[in-house]
Amino acid sequence: MKKLWTKGKTGAAVVLLACFLAALAASTSGSRLARPEREDPGADQFIGFHMVLEKMPKEGEEIPVDQSHWVEYGTEEMKTEDFGTLSFPKKILIGRFTDDPHGQDYEFPGLPGLNCFLAEEELEEGGTQYAGTSGLAGAHIKVGDEEESISGTVYFGPPLDDRNWNTNEFDYCWTAYQVYQMEDGTVYLDGSGNSYGGMGGFTTKVTDTQTKTADGEEEIFSFTAEVTMESVERVTELEVRWYGEEELLDRRTLTMEEVGEGLSLERPQGAVWALVTQRDRTGDTERSVYTLGTEAGASHQLVQLDERGMGRVVYLNLD
Repeated sequence: MKKLWTKGKTGAAVVLLACFLAALAASTSGSRLARPEREDPGADQFIGFHMVLEKMPKEGEEIPVDQSHWVEYGTEEMKTEDFGTLSFPKKILIGRFTDDPHGQDYEFPGLPGLNCFLAEEELEEGGTQYAGTSGLAGAHIKVGDEEESISGTVYFGPPLDDRNWNTNEFDYCWTAYQVYQMEDGTVYLDGSGNSYGGMGGFTTKVTDTQTKTADGEEEIFSFTAEVTMESVERVTELEVRWYGEEELLDRRTLTMEEVGEGLSLERPQGAVWALVTQRDRTGDTERSVYTLGTEAGASHQLVQLDERGMGRVVYLNLD
């Protein structure tokens, strides 16, 4: 998979410029969307990515974007040859904390994707919890006074109704939208980020360093977010076989729908090892052997893909 383009915070600068010039002769009356009270985006902290699977525009094609949930927040500047430096309202999309144990920590209206960031949430009873990591498998988090980081893996695969997966005709791309957090805890994205298309996976990484003054002394704080995207095939069927010392004791066939958010199976009496065979939509098989009855237990890791091809890790517990 290769990097296709970088989305700027302004989005379509030419369109904004045209709108700005037209607005010079227009009335400023009319309703406006509610905006956050703070108007200092430069003081906000980069906290990671919101990964979104999007339709890839063809040459000369412009895919419409629903901006009904975006609000104005501060301004951004663009330099032009004829008009000098022009200021435009900066628009952001605010995330809504969902507290859904089976979904994403934050929803961005009109932009469904996977949370791969580290947001601080103040608890009512006091203290702080971290959220925004629900899209990551094997998340590694580091917190501290001078340096913080988050890293992990996102699994993805063929959309349920797409026949062009892993071909030159595949017409979707991943966009790593950069996510920020205000001092009051508001989480948002501003449309900036890199887009990646083609076959295979990729890794995206950003380190943001800020210098702040506290009690007359400068303090340097850095935050690093690194996300690895790994493609997988869509598993359609599983077979579990339990064995004793020599003989087959029992077998069971499962679909991914039956596995759901995770499933625990009771092993037959006398079973000492298990064989798990998984088949994907192409007919390929993968086999794994597990020793049963150990202190660590035996769990088979699977990637459950939704209709769009976005994956989450679930487990089939064998004993």
